[in-house]
Amino acid sequence: MLSTARFPTKAAVLRLAAPLAAALLLGACSPALDWRDVRPKDVNILLTYPCKPEQIAQDVLLAGHTVNMSMTGCVADNMTFALAHARLPNAQLAAVALAQLHASAVSNVQGKVTASAHVTPKNATPGLADSLDLQIDGRTPDGKPVRERVLLFSQGNSVFQLTAFAPTATFKPEAAQTFADSVNLSPLN
Repeated sequence: MLSTARFPTKAAVLRLAAPLAAALLLGACSPALDWRDVRPKDVNILLTYPCKPEQIAQDVLLAGHTVNMSMTGCVADNMTFALAHARLPNAQLAAVALAQLHASAVSNVQGKVTASAHVTPKNATPGLADSLDLQIDGRTPDGKPVRERVLLFSQGNSVFQLTAFAPTATFKPEAAQTFADSVNLSPLN
């Protein structure tokens, strides 16, 4: 992690992720890849998840402000599918927040970006440098190889991080693609 003044700390990200991971593991016995449309509570997005997601929220430091970040996710077929969402005090902070989320996604798995493309889902804010579709190869804290597919984008003062994550051996690119392709942002009023 670079600077806790600029980026969410690993501890903050892990504190948010740990309760979700525990909740997701409890649901890990559900049928593999049972796709369904889900609109997370209080979030302006519709996604197709391969399992029934749980939602948690916690305050984190993002773009120099303490904001409430929600995470909606589930585990199916040895993969985690999650959406992190936060509302910033204003839309001008979105570029900084996306850059921080990008850096955190890579550093949390001590990873390396192996593929990157600019992405702007329909109704998302265009032209932000860190509106990206990333593939990241990294390692768990105990050294096991993992792969992430991460989409970063914003809409107004909201920032989004969509993640499909799994041990490299069980990562299913087609499932990650289905999840990524399902992003459906409602227009801002």
